[in-house]
Amino acid sequence: MKSMYLNEKHVFLTTHNPLVLDGLNLANDDIRLFAVDRDKDGFAQIQRIMVSQNLIDTGLPLSRLWISGRLGGVPELL
Repeated sequence: MKSMYLNEKHVFLTTHNPLVLDGLNLANDDIRLFAVDRDKDGFAQIQRIMVSQNLIDTGLPLSRLWISGRLGGVPELL
């Protein structure tokens, strides 16, 4: 299948600063948020984080939603 875009590009940005989330327009489906974790065998597991309208309606910035664990992608520390 040939892409509709002539200069299709992908950018993967990783950060440890949750404030970067506040600059993402997740209403644009071209901008996506993923969480990467490791399974018990050390293999990377990638999951897309979908932000529901209910979360958006809270009025909280994405950084605050992530820190509170409401977006997912927060490791479970045992």
